[in-house]
Parts: sequence; C-alpha cells; structure tokens
Amino acid sequence: MTATPSALGRADISTVSDASAAGPSGNAYPIRLEPAAAFDTLRLAMQRAEFDEDTVARRLGGLTLAGVPRLREGRKTLAGSVEDANAAFIRLFIDGERLPAELVQRLVGHDVYGACVDLGLLNPAPDAATEVVASVLLCPIRGLWLVSDRVPLPSEANRVQSQDFVFSAINELTAHFLDAIPDVPGADVLELCAGTGVAALLAVLRGARSAVAADLVPRCVHFARFNALLNGMADRVRVVESNAWNALNGESFDLVVAHPPYVPALAHVYDFRDGGGDGESVSCAVFEGAAAHLRRGGRMVVRAAFSDRTGSTIAQRVRAWLGDASDEFDMMQLEALEYGPMDAYKSVTKGGRDYIDCERWLRHFQALGIERFAVCILELRRDAFGRAPVTERRTLKNVITPDVADWHFRWALLQAASGATAAERLHGLAPRVAPGVRLAVHLESDAEGDWRTIGSMVETDWPTHAVVKAPALIPTLLELCDGTRDVDALLIGLTQAGLVDSEVGRLEIANLVEVLAAAGAVEHANCPLPPRPKRRV
Repeated sequence: MTATPSALGRADISTVSDASAAGPSGNAYPIRLEPAAAFDTLRLAMQRAEFDEDTVARRLGGLTLAGVPRLREGRKTLAGSVEDANAAFIRLFIDGERLPAELVQRLVGHDVYGACVDLGLLNPAPDAATEVVASVLLCPIRGLWLVSDRVPLPSEANRVQSQDFVFSAINELTAHFLDAIPDVPGADVLELCAGTGVAALLAVLRGARSAVAADLVPRCVHFARFNALLNGMADRVRVVESNAWNALNGESFDLVVAHPPYVPALAHVYDFRDGGGDGESVSCAVFEGAAAHLRRGGRMVVRAAFSDRTGSTIAQRVRAWLGDASDEFDMMQLEALEYGPMDAYKSVTKGGRDYIDCERWLRHFQALGIERFAVCILELRRDAFGRAPVTERRTLKNVITPDVADWHFRWALLQAASGATAAERLHGLAPRVAPGVRLAVHLESDAEGDWRTIGSMVETDWPTHAVVKAPALIPTLLELCDGTRDVDALLIGLTQAGLVDSEVGRLEIANLVEVLAAAGAVEHANCPLPPRPKRRV
C-alpha cells in the first residue's frame, strides 16, 4: 500500500493559531486556569445542553466529529438560526463563528457566559464589540471536553501558525491511537507527547487510578491542565512539562501510551508534527525509557511511523532502544500503512516541490539506509520472564483494538510453546471457518478443454490482513472446518474426498490448519477471534 500525500503527517496545516496567543517564552495563552468555580459552571452547562460527541455529531450529520466540516467549509446541517444552548456552543467552539453577546447570554445563561469570559474562552470579536468569538476550539470527544488551538479556515490563511500549536484530538489519526489503548481499571497510566492530554484523561474516565500527561511543549502543558480542570479530573490527572522521561525520575507505570510526532523534518517547524531527520527521534526517546519506568506486567502502546533500514528492521531497532532489558518485553508490530521513501517525500512536502528538493530528500533517506516506512501500533508487554520473548509483525486493514493486540500476542505465545508441533497444539480442537473469509479458486484448462483446480487463494481482513496461496484441497478443507471435526477427522474427510493420499498425515494437515488460523481464516477454542469493532465514520 502506498501513502497519499496527507497520509504521513498528523495534520495537513500550513497556517493557524490565534493571534492573541503568545509563544512559550511569553507564558500568556488565550485560556486561563482560574477561577476554579468557572470550570464547574461551564461543565454543568455543557452537560445540560447535551454538548456531547454523539449528540453534536448527530446534529452535524455524522457518527463522530472527525472530518465533519465547519459551517464556513460548506456544512449544510445546523446552518440556520441559533436557537438553543447546544447550537450556540457548536457555532462558537466548533465552527469558530461570531455570535451576538446578548444571544449567547440568553441561550446559555449569564453565569455560563461569564464563566467562558473569565476562562478566556470568549472574547469580543474584532471590530464588533457586541459580538463574541471563541479563542480556541472546544470539542466533545468520547465523554470528555477538550480545548486545543483552532485550525484556520482558508479565508484565514494570512495567520501565522505557531511552532507550539496545540493540535486537536478530533481527527482520524488520534482516533486510531485511542482505539488501540486498553482500559486499565485501577492502574497508573502515563501519556507521553500528551498534547491535549486526551489519552490520560480517557484512561481515568475509564477507571484508571491515576494518570500523568507529559509534554515537552509548555503550551501543550497549559492546555492539558485546562482540560483536566474542565473535566473535573485535576485531582487524578497530573500534567507535567517533560522532555520524554526527564521529569519522571523514579516513577513507574502500569501503562504507558504515546502518539509522538513522527514526520521526518530537515528543519524543525512544528512541535506536534516534526520528529527529526528520520521521524523517529521522539519515538526513540520514548522506548529508551521503557525499562526504567514500565512495571513488570505493564504495557506500552505507541502509534507512530517507523522505518525498516538496510540490515536493521523496525523490531530490531526498537529492541536496541530498549537496551539490556529488551528480552523482558514481548513486542507486537501492527502495521496500518506502509510506503516508500518517495511517498514519504511527497507527504512531507505536500506533493513535492522540485527536482533538486526531491533529490536532496531521497539522498537523505538513502544515507540513513531507509528502505520503507510503516505507520504502526507498536505494543510492548513486559511479560517475558523465564522464557524467550516473542516478536511479531502483522499487517491490518481495520481498526487496531486492544482485542486485536491480545489475539496476536496470544497466537504468538501459542506458537512459541516449547517443543510442541502443530498437531500437538491442535490436539482435540475443532477449528471453525471464520466469517468474512474470501476464497478464490484457480483453474487451469487442459488439452481437451477441461478444467482442473490447481490451487486457491484465501484472503482475510480480520483480525489481520493476510493472503494465503494454498493447494487445491483448501475449499474442501474450509468446508470441513465447521467446528465439529478435529485434525484427525479433517484428514479423514480429505482422504474420502480423494484430495490426499496415504503419504499425507495429520501433521501436514495440522500445519495447513495453523497457517489458516494465523491468517484469521479459521479459529479454534485456544485462540478465538476477537469481535469486530463497531464501525466509526
């Protein structure tokens, strides 16, 4: 699969940022962290107004808010007059529209309006003292409310984007990251490269005992603290300014998650996007701290782009980053997208610039030995004690969920069982063909014009994407895999069908069944397939 020009970056933005927001050195941001009572007032008002993701997405014509256009981007839904508090919040905080101050006060209440002004969320509109405009984007997402910087409209292209721009969590890439994070009730969680702090807040919302949101960028730290206060979680979500792990000395966690910047950059422009010359500088720092900060039995989930290089795969390099403790970690590399250096160049430069620039980038990638890039969910589990660690690489087309990761880890550990053969692993098990499997039968004509089956191809897309070139007996084997026959019974059925002879034994059939099981084409009781997630649009 090749990348589209926008596939590599975490965003495709050239301009943005509220002009009133100072950079890191100014310590002046458009939103304020007090008064405390204002957060309570606003939170209760948004609850009463049903300013939640399901309600808002439904009013705007989607299932989620990711990808829903704003009013001035051509959206037709909720385009009429503003007649309720929910619509007022949408127009102000999502669409970035001006509204008359009197109308806002009447719809949301004078106390709520005052809270928004006190917190810096609403300001007088330029050249229109009777109107107000939001200083930031404020969106509901997965049971939370999050503020971030507002992406400009095309008409606002004259604004200069700040290096420390706080990127919204309402986007498809962040959704894929959040989908992969397991719920860990009672656990201590760390989110590195936290940005808005969405993963840390979501972990606590779903039962984690505590969470830390860490980010190098002071503006992100400020916004994440605001989000913790807005969601009433400041007592359980601590936000720290930290260059990777440097402010976390001596602390350890049950779960560490990160969605670091991973776009290759010859010059650093945007904190939320640029990941050094190879795109991996921040990811490297994240993995280098795993041994010191991830508890025994803990997990680390990272979504980023990595590169296979001459003489060094992604997994080999990540294990090198883990250092002497590498053998304590099982590793799962779940790839959602792969692309070559030329695709990476086009993505970084938004389609390419000129021949000289292209040659410079390709020589840069060549000097690093980069052969291909892959956007992955890379999960570590610190469970490999008293045995050899497992390392697996799989390609997926669908959403990567914790259930999917669990299945792949479970499968890898079953295959790593010491001394066991496929026949021993499948003893007494009755495989069943999985739903959604696609089968293509390959035929060949002979001199008389008759057709004979010469092979087949099995394709799956859940819980992994796999294409298996298989022998001619596969259609019958899949038909026999109905959950009632073990390997011995499958062998008997294939023999009776005249598809195998006496030289084929149970071990050969067991090996074939395991190939199909590894692809997700059949399942058995020791490794049942995870349920497909509900589709998110």
